[in-house]
This record gives sequence, structure tokens and C-alpha cells, in this order.
Amino acid sequence: MTTILQPQAGKKLLLMGNEAIARGALEAGVNLMAAYPGTPSSEIGEFLAAAAAQSGMYVEWSTNEKVAFDVAAGAALVGARSMVAMKNAGLNVAMDTFMTLPYTGTPAALLVVVADDPGAHYSSSEQDTRFAAAYAEIPCFEPANQQEAKDMVPEAVRLSEALELPVFLRSVSRLSHASGDVRVGEVARPEKNLGFNKHFRLPFRWNVYGPPGCVSKHQWLHGQLAKARAYVEATTWNRLTLRSGAKLGVITSGLGASYVTEALESLGAPHHMLRLGLAFPIPEGKVRQLLAASETVLVVEEGDPVIEDQVRAFASRAGLASLPVIRGRRGPAAGPSPASPSAAGPSPQGVAGGAVLPLWGELNPDLADAAVRQAAGLPPAAPTRPQAAVDVAQALVASRSSTLCAGCSHLGGYWALKLALRAFPGLHIVNGDIGCYEQAGYGVSAKRIEGTTDRAKAYKIESPYETLDTLYVMGSGIGMAQGQAQAGYRDGKTVAVAGDSTFFHGTLPAVANAAYSQSPVVFLVLSNRWTAMTGHQPNPTTGQSATGGEAPVLDIAATCRALGIGKVIETSAYDLAKAKGAIKEALDFDGPSVVILNGECRLQFTRRNRLATATTTVDPEQCNGCKICLQLGCPAIIFDAAAKKAGVDAPGCCDCGLCRQVCPKNAFTGEVR
Repeated sequence: MTTILQPQAGKKLLLMGNEAIARGALEAGVNLMAAYPGTPSSEIGEFLAAAAAQSGMYVEWSTNEKVAFDVAAGAALVGARSMVAMKNAGLNVAMDTFMTLPYTGTPAALLVVVADDPGAHYSSSEQDTRFAAAYAEIPCFEPANQQEAKDMVPEAVRLSEALELPVFLRSVSRLSHASGDVRVGEVARPEKNLGFNKHFRLPFRWNVYGPPGCVSKHQWLHGQLAKARAYVEATTWNRLTLRSGAKLGVITSGLGASYVTEALESLGAPHHMLRLGLAFPIPEGKVRQLLAASETVLVVEEGDPVIEDQVRAFASRAGLASLPVIRGRRGPAAGPSPASPSAAGPSPQGVAGGAVLPLWGELNPDLADAAVRQAAGLPPAAPTRPQAAVDVAQALVASRSSTLCAGCSHLGGYWALKLALRAFPGLHIVNGDIGCYEQAGYGVSAKRIEGTTDRAKAYKIESPYETLDTLYVMGSGIGMAQGQAQAGYRDGKTVAVAGDSTFFHGTLPAVANAAYSQSPVVFLVLSNRWTAMTGHQPNPTTGQSATGGEAPVLDIAATCRALGIGKVIETSAYDLAKAKGAIKEALDFDGPSVVILNGECRLQFTRRNRLATATTTVDPEQCNGCKICLQLGCPAIIFDAAAKKAGVDAPGCCDCGLCRQVCPKNAFTGEVR
């Protein structure tokens, strides 16, 4: 974790993209960094937290991204170089202040780092946050590799202070989580020159409503944006190369630059190239030169057509005698007719309307190669993999999804919920949130699932992975449950589920609303004391700060009572009888109720206690092969189909004792720890 503190300037290190961004923050002399863990951005905070004591930087895991953004913004307002990091979905949480702060700017640097997730590897959406930077009218850097990820951070910090504006840096999963060679610079000791002047250069500068008012402050922002446009024309991060005789122009950025450059070199296609290090604003002078020199312009970028839309908009007002065909994700713009499909080759699968790249999914070298071939009028590539071999390989691969860890307390919580709901008739709705426990909505089972046209239909919950009926974002479940209940849904019980980190991140206003509106909903808080899904970062229930120091443990039950919840029950997720009883009591309650099911993350428990080999086994004489234990969903429980007997994968088992409580034949034996 402390590799990023290597002091030797000029030394080459192998760094993960997020590690390179963290190193860049150290070289930029950032004073304060705040974040909420969210894959693929989490490691930025982890690396800086590990280096905080030696670097002199203050680092914290905030309760959510809105709080993290406000913490960093507040520090920048008093003159501290600040940074906030989050994943794409996290920016949605921070949008309120994010959209407002640029109207006043900040006297010190404020760098906003967001890691997008094309392909939705870790996320519920593929949202491209470069749109948000353009929406907020602030500059947006987009690194193409780990070296640029490191180098752009100090540059973005300098630009932020020159413009007195927040500056955006966008990463993506493939960059954040891949490693590459990075030549490092000097680590700068953070310097503090704190002060505050509410009339700094403008009356009531940091009060967006204060005189002369929001509209005038928006006018000031546009003046700063004009300076940003001058910067993007001059900076070497935006590089234009024009080649004599070339008819194809390429505009690219980020990881797309690597993919399209490889394709162009392998095909030997003559081309002009505008490689952008900033996705917003685009350097219109350089774009004009490339448009004038090209017959066809190909725009290749990772994500949505953020740059392409800017290029098309500029082309329409550029006043050029003739416009090239612009090809990318939107399809060809007005101009000379593009090559016929037979000449250019078929579009990549799923691409329609003349576009050469799809509007969804993750960019890859094959897509970039196909796009270059079509834009350059070259024949399509021959298949590189025999389809028969692909079919054979696919037939050998078992379809599966992720599962909760062996002994996870959430398995106990969901099992108890299943049994408790069976005591009540009706079509129950269980609303989920984001965390490890979201896997209860992944539908992992041996049953074939088909859609139906029934307006209402009940489905029996067998596996915990069939439990959640709705699943969107952090904090949505408890609010949705209230909407269902307040709309008059009485065909069954309305339940919401969230974890402890999510409880403090996004549910507190909804819990207060449930108490205020007296919504008849049951809210289960699955408390495992860690933000486990993103790498076991501490949260307000852990008792530990981001940098490993002691921190107070916030009481979820006391918080719920203070917010006015009438029925609050706390019990262990590992005692299935008590957990089931607590949930049944809450389901019987006429009004909002909360059940906190406690059980520390089993991975953390096992590591801390250095548990030896598991003792849990199955007595074959007692096991009748009923497979009820398999419904628990614990990956340490196995089954011998030939012998029709359950078993235990000893290396995976952690002796949590849940299987012993589930088995109706008492076939599981061993120590419970």
C-alpha cells in the first residue's frame, strides 16, 4: 500500500491505475482527500489512507459521496488543496453540490475523480459521467493509461487553482484496475495557507444566492470557461497530427486512444489524429483543422458520444466550405455519402443507423478495428476464432453467478426472513439495496426462470438468492417500500433490506420519513460492521477510521429510535430462531419497524481470529439427501449426487453454525465459532 510513497523522482513503478491517481495526489501536494468506497474507485482512498500518516494528508471515508464532496469543497474554500473520489453511481449522490459549487468556484484546488464502469462490471448502469462535467461546465481530464492518470492529477490541480473551479478527472474500470509502468515525480509535502474571505474577488463569493445572485455567478462561470477553452487549445494533453495525403481523420481519448491507435497501425491506414486528454471542453481550433483536412472523421471514445456530440455541434457552426462525414456512435453526419455497406463491411453486431460503434457496452480492440475498417472503407476482418471451437468451449462452461461467502451472516438473515414471511399469507415484496447482500436478487438457483404476463404473481423463496424483488441503488429500498405501502398495497407484507454502511449512506432520510408518515413497512438492517463489498473499508459501525485509528461505533438501533421508529429489535443473524422471531414480531407490528441482524463479516472474523481448519462435517448416517441445506446458499456446502449425501468443503467452511440450524436431521456436526 505504501509503494506510492517511494520518494525517488524518475523511478519507474508498476502501479494500478487507482494507485497512479493516488500517487498523483501526493505529487500535487493535496491536503485533504474524502471518499466513499465504490468499485472501481475504492483503491484510490485505500492507497492514500495507507500513506496519510507519512504524507501529512488528511484522508477519510465519508458516510456517502455527497458528504465526501462537501467535505472536500469546504476544505478548498478555506485554501486547502482537496480531492474527492467516487464511482460513477456515487456522483449521482453528490450531484446537488457538484452542480452548484462551480457558480462560485473555490480559491484552492478541488479535484473530482470519478471512475466509470463501461460494461457495468461492478455497477447497475454504464453511465458516462463526462456528461456531468459538461453539464456543470467544468474541465474534464481523461487519462489513457496509468502514466497519464498519475501525471494528470497535478496538472488538474494546477488548472483548478488557475481557474478557481473544480476540475474533473474521469477514469474507467479497465484503467483503474489494470497496472502499468509509471515514472514518478517528486512527492510534495502538503502546504497549508488557510484563510477565509467571503468577499474574495466578488461580493459574497461563496454564497451562491448572495448578491449579485445566481445568474451573475453563472455569468462569471462562463468567463472562467472561456479561459478553459484557451487552455485546451494550448495544452500538450491535446495533440493534433496532420499527415499529407490522408483522408481519414480520427478524434479519440482515454482508453479508446490505445485501441484505435493499435488498429490504425496494424491496418496501415493513412490518417490524421487528434488525441484528446480533456474530454470537455474540446479544442475547437484543432478540431477545425482536422475537419478541414479530412473527408471522413472517426470519433472513438470509451462510453457515450460525449466528444462526438461536441464535434458534431461544432461542425454544424464551423462555417467550413464542406463537411466530412463524422462517424462514431451516432451514425454519419451531413456531408459526402459514406461508403456503401458492401464496400465498408458490415457494422459490428448490434450497431444500427450507420454508426460504426454501439451506444452500449464496453469498447474493445475488436470494436475499434471494425470501426476503423468501416470509416476507412476497408473490408471486414476475417474471423479469428473458429465458431465450432467457440461453441465447444461454451458448452463446457457452467453458467453461474457470484455467491455470498461461506458463513456470511447475510445467509442467516435471509433464511430467517424467508421463514418469517411464510408465516403470513400473501404476495410479499422485498426491496433491496446495494452491498454484498444485493446478491439476494441475483436469482442464483437451479430453476429455469421465464417472464410472465401476470399482473400479480407470487413466487416461493427457496434460496436466499431469490429473495429480493426490487434492486436499484443505495437507499432506494426503504423509500420504495413506503411508496408501495402508502399506495395501498396490502396483498402482502412490504419489506426493505440494507446493510449497515448503506444505512448511514443513504437510508436515514427515508427512515425518518417512515416514522413521520407511519408507513407500515419492515426494514431489515443486515449489519456486518464493514463496507465489505468494496474491500472491507471501515464504516460508522466498525470502530475504526480510514487510517486505522480508533473511532466511535454509531448505534443503529439508537439512531432508529431517535428518528421515531416505534418498533426496533436487535438480534444475531447467526441465531436463526431468534432472528425469525424478531422479524415475525416486526411483521406483526402496525407501523414502521426496524430489525437489526448483527453478524460481523465472516472473512474479517476469520482473519482476526486466525481460525484453523474447520471442524464442521456431515454424518452420512443422519443425512437423507433432502438438499434443504443447499437452499441456504452457502458455498461451503457440497453435495455428492451419486451418494445423495451432503458434505462440507473444509477449506471454505468457517464453522459459523448456520447449516446445523437449517438441517432437519441434525446431520451437521462440529464446533461453532
